[in-house]
Amino acid sequence: MTTTLDDIKSTFLAPFEELAEKVSENIHTDKFSLAKKTALEAIENNIFPTTRNEEWKFTDIKPILSNKFELQSNKASSDSDLDLNLNEFDYFLNKNKDLNSHVLVFINGHFSEKHSDIKETGDKISIKSLSNIETSSSTFDTFLDKFPSTSDKDSVSIFSDINAAFATDGYVIELAANQELELPIFVYFVNDASQKNTLSQVRNYISVGENSRCTVVENYITKGENPNLTNVLTSINVEKYANVKHYKIQADAKSQFQVGSTHAKQADNSSFTNTTISLAGKLIRNDLRIISGEHCESFMNGLYLLNEKTHVDNHTVIDHQRPNSYSNETYKGVLDGKSRAVFNGKIFVRQAAQKTNAFQSNKNVLLSDDAILNTKPQLEIWADDVKCSHGATTGKLDEEALFYLQARGIPKQKAKALLLQAFAEEVLDSIEIDVLKEFLTNEIENRLSL
Repeated sequence: MTTTLDDIKSTFLAPFEELAEKVSENIHTDKFSLAKKTALEAIENNIFPTTRNEEWKFTDIKPILSNKFELQSNKASSDSDLDLNLNEFDYFLNKNKDLNSHVLVFINGHFSEKHSDIKETGDKISIKSLSNIETSSSTFDTFLDKFPSTSDKDSVSIFSDINAAFATDGYVIELAANQELELPIFVYFVNDASQKNTLSQVRNYISVGENSRCTVVENYITKGENPNLTNVLTSINVEKYANVKHYKIQADAKSQFQVGSTHAKQADNSSFTNTTISLAGKLIRNDLRIISGEHCESFMNGLYLLNEKTHVDNHTVIDHQRPNSYSNETYKGVLDGKSRAVFNGKIFVRQAAQKTNAFQSNKNVLLSDDAILNTKPQLEIWADDVKCSHGATTGKLDEEALFYLQARGIPKQKAKALLLQAFAEEVLDSIEIDVLKEFLTNEIENRLSL
């Protein structure tokens, strides 16, 4: 018997049946309930993307859908015998005992107050979990308004709809005007896949008021060898003159899957930076979408260091809608083994966005004949007074430079590592957290020196 797309969809969604019934039966008229119902309707009318979809042309999600994942309740997550000692297996705290930061921990998609450490911030800065916010609050109304509509299929896939309907928790960070969060926020999404295939769904929101600033670092950690899927959706609101830096560190287990969407909206004169580092995982899909106002600065940095059969797909969009703004996108990749990387970067410059400067670069080094790269930089410009460029390069290590280093007594593997560190330096230099930059530098050196 032939398996149809509907069969695959039914199998994947089976763990959500009980939750779907609760959503359908909910007679509340608050925005949260209505948003869930809308998402549930979108799921019923939508299908999972295949390689026949242009936006998923080089990423086959069958490896995800072929697994049967199990949801875990909040109690099950709290009662998990997971040996959660961040000092033991977290690369930041292990190497930097004095790291001073706010810490948020989510286990199997549920907030763990026991393992978190939120320091005193005052009443104008709020760091909470989604589960600790009243659905009737104004925060929740704003929270929902800032997420993309399920009708916007350019930026929302069925995975986002599933997240909207069934997300269990997430972080909510709010800064009023004229506030500076001096300490970075480290968020740990920990999954216990030691006994079963697990599914984690988190929905995050960052809102930074006028002339305020903050830094958020997301980390993904899985214990156990069973497959785990993390489906994450993050919305970021950056008000006038505000500055937000958002990091995603994907150095999870080799058997793990992740589908993530990050949507940022910038008010005039604001600055937003997203840096995504992908080092491990079986299949990762990152969607990043930025809507830029006037006199904005937008920075998108990416580094993917892949080996074995790791697959990473980065899709980015910067949408310049107002004049006098600047964006710079730099994605670099090093591919070894049978790994595969996909990069699709789009720059939109609307007719009203005169005097926009937008630049995009995707550079890659292939260390193996079996590694595969698919890259597609795109420009769509309706304005005439702009400076825009994009480009992509793919090649092997510079043999002359390698020979030069070896001729001066540097072993070949060490010489390769030095060249690739220099290649990645442009992305690493954009990282302003010393402990994070140190970890990534060491990780690259260790990986490339093997």
